[in-house]
Amino acid sequence: MDRQIINKRKRVFSLQEKKNPKAVFARRYVSHLVPALSKINMNKPSSQINSKSFEQAVKHEVDMALALSAQEFTWSRFLQNKLLSSPQEDPSYSSKILETSSCKQDGKEGAEIKKKLKELQKLVPGGEEMNMEEILSEIGSYIVCLELQMIVLKSLVQDNIS
Repeated sequence: MDRQIINKRKRVFSLQEKKNPKAVFARRYVSHLVPALSKINMNKPSSQINSKSFEQAVKHEVDMALALSAQEFTWSRFLQNKLLSSPQEDPSYSSKILETSSCKQDGKEGAEIKKKLKELQKLVPGGEEMNMEEILSEIGSYIVCLELQMIVLKSLVQDNIS
C-alpha cells in the first residue's frame, strides 16, 4: 500500500486527456508501445528472450513508439521513415556540412561551434538534411520527448517489478 502511494506521488504528469502536452505524449507513447511489446512477447520463442534479435526488435518498437507519439515534429518523421525503411538497423547518421549559418564564425571559436553543430546534426534524426536553424528549433522537442520516453519506460519497468 505504501509503495503504491509513493509511486503515485512520483508521477510527474497526468494521464487525463488533454491536460498538458507531456500527458498527451505519454498517453500516445504508451498506447503505441505496450501493444507492440505485447505482440513481440507473444511471438517470441522462450529461447529468444536474451538474443540479439529480440533486443533489436524491442529497440525498434521503442523507437517507433517515440516517432509515432510525436508526429508533429520533423525529427519524428525522419525517424519513422528510417525505421520503416530499415527496421533492424541501428541508426548511423552521416555527417553533412551545415550549408547555412546565421552567425559569423571566425577563428578557433567558430571552428569549435561548427564542430559541435555537426555533432548535433548526427544526433537529431534527419539532422543531416536540416540547416542550423531547423536543427536548433527541433532539438528542444527531441530532448523533451526523450526525457518523457525515459520516464514512461521507468514507470513501466517499476510496475512490472512490483
